[in-house]
Amino acid sequence: MEESSLCCEQLPDGECIEVVQKDKEDDTLIELDCQNGFPEGRKEFVAPAVGMEFESYDDAYNYYICYAKEVGFRVRVKNSWFKRNSREKYGAVLCCSSQGFKRMKVVNHLRKETRTGCPAMIRMRLVESQRWRVLEVTLEHNHMLGAKILRSVKKMGNGTKRKPLPCSEAEGQTVKLYRALVIDAGGNGNSNCGAIEDRTFSESSNKLNLRKGDTQAIYNFLCRMQLTIPNFFYLMDFNDDGHLRNAFWVDARSRASCGYFGDVIYFDNTYLSNKFEIPLVTFVGINHHGQSVLLGCGLLASETTESYLWLLRTWLKCMSGCSPQTIITDRCKALQSAIVEVFPKSHHCFGLSLIMKKVPEKLGGLHNYDAIRKALIKAVYETLKVIEFEAAWGFMIQRFGVSDHEWLRSLYEDRVRWAPVYLKDIFFAGMSAARPGESINPFFDRYVHKQTPLKEFLDKYELALHKKHKEESFSDIESRSSSPLLKTRCSFELQLSRMYTREMFMKFQLEVEEVYSCFGTTQLHVDGPIIIFLVKERVLIEGNRREIRDFEVLYSRTAGEVRCICSCFNFYGYLCRHALCVLNFNGVEEIPHKYILSRWKKDYKHPNHSSGGANDTDCTNDTDRIQWSNQLFRSALQVVEEGILSLDHYNVALQSLEESLSKVHDVEQRQE
Repeated sequence: MEESSLCCEQLPDGECIEVVQKDKEDDTLIELDCQNGFPEGRKEFVAPAVGMEFESYDDAYNYYICYAKEVGFRVRVKNSWFKRNSREKYGAVLCCSSQGFKRMKVVNHLRKETRTGCPAMIRMRLVESQRWRVLEVTLEHNHMLGAKILRSVKKMGNGTKRKPLPCSEAEGQTVKLYRALVIDAGGNGNSNCGAIEDRTFSESSNKLNLRKGDTQAIYNFLCRMQLTIPNFFYLMDFNDDGHLRNAFWVDARSRASCGYFGDVIYFDNTYLSNKFEIPLVTFVGINHHGQSVLLGCGLLASETTESYLWLLRTWLKCMSGCSPQTIITDRCKALQSAIVEVFPKSHHCFGLSLIMKKVPEKLGGLHNYDAIRKALIKAVYETLKVIEFEAAWGFMIQRFGVSDHEWLRSLYEDRVRWAPVYLKDIFFAGMSAARPGESINPFFDRYVHKQTPLKEFLDKYELALHKKHKEESFSDIESRSSSPLLKTRCSFELQLSRMYTREMFMKFQLEVEEVYSCFGTTQLHVDGPIIIFLVKERVLIEGNRREIRDFEVLYSRTAGEVRCICSCFNFYGYLCRHALCVLNFNGVEEIPHKYILSRWKKDYKHPNHSSGGANDTDCTNDTDRIQWSNQLFRSALQVVEEGILSLDHYNVALQSLEESLSKVHDVEQRQE
């Protein structure tokens, strides 16, 4: 049907929008006057591909017009979507002018029928980054393509006509600007080539795509870091032609941090997979204040299993072969294969927040998108048991008829790696993002954008790390020098206020406060020493209302064990309000030792809390010496970090180091 239609939908934020479908017969057609705008010897114009992004709708429109001229067809705007209040356009479908068929009552019998039901089109949408992203592409035509091209100029809402850019200019403003998103003509520009994105480009997989001067900048950066920072490590990987293919580096503080906080790691390949100017990947952990810490950086030529294997093996070797308990990544086949080989004993999980961020892009074009999104959120965040998740997912698929949706199908196949109900036995140290609205942010979030040049990033690298380290040092001092304000008379609150850092205690304190929203603790089942309790809670839901939900808690007095079905302890590292209710119900006045994690303590980085301590024997084993060296360096580094906060800090730190060195010399003299 070619009738214009008007309907209303609801945006995710509740704003009403108008959907205007345009497929009229009177689209204005004019001769495209590019004056041979394509330079001689130029490569074939890059074909549209899913994942392409443009600064504005006009940029995308002009790009498709120029592509159409090169191929040999005309363009028509089939659909446009506008927000009702602001009249801002947020979606569009551009199609071949031969798309569809004319209705019999409007056919001009004096003109030859030109419509053939051609399927060629692109569908694009305004995404969160305020860029226009291509979401769907059909390149095939079902008719002959001509040499002399007419173009359509869509009438603007204010009665004016869009002024088309010359095609050469449009090419320069779009394809050149987004060369990181698409490849040269003849390649595959589709960034979604599979259910789990397998973003591999053979044309550039063997060397880094560097600008002029970037290689020298990398070399200068690594040399400077090695000369100025003790214990700095880097490794460069070259191909057979001598071109730089991959690089990895880790500074002294990051190596020390890995010894403390390497149990849970987020491997962030966002910049690489989203085709940023710099192909940066980072290893990120969480410190005892809940702050992100850098555990290593790399530059990769491409997203191949080979590149990931090289990087992961290099990182593992640098960290003395200590694998993380849990490693969190985006969904990527090549990366998944590499992790299985390098970290076979680690739990590999897909970042839930990374998946949920893609929901508007992947599902935004579906009918009833808002209802589907709400059903998905309910299945993911509100189910406590596997059977509940399966039922909620099945209802969503059946209710909205999306059983054939490729992305949803692939998500379901991978559910054991990302759905919270399947991950309750895995420790995340607060990086699970298992609650709505939580996310894992890139470590260099404020310092790197899509077009940041490599040389600029290398200049900002030390500034970013200095700021992060300063924040950690101030948090250390604040946690040691001040006592948090207690809000209840609960013994659990007092107990952890003396042990935990300020930030982590405040997170636990919220659970203590919310104990008062729980009630009706009852015994459900007894199995020997194990008792299952039911705790009711008034849970805050949409509209600032509360509803009552049930939580099952397993308790064993003999084993000193308490486990809630919400799995707050494994997801966040502290006991939940439901577990605290059960402990209190059973007369327990202190949290069992196994639920007080050293990694959250104020003095966690103190030498007494660190592993790898030497025994009393006179051992000259090389492995022991390495462990001693690493431990001494971590301890000394903490003195350095806090010693640069002020002149007084500096004087005390320097005096302490001199006294320590003098005592070490005394040991040497006594042995003589």
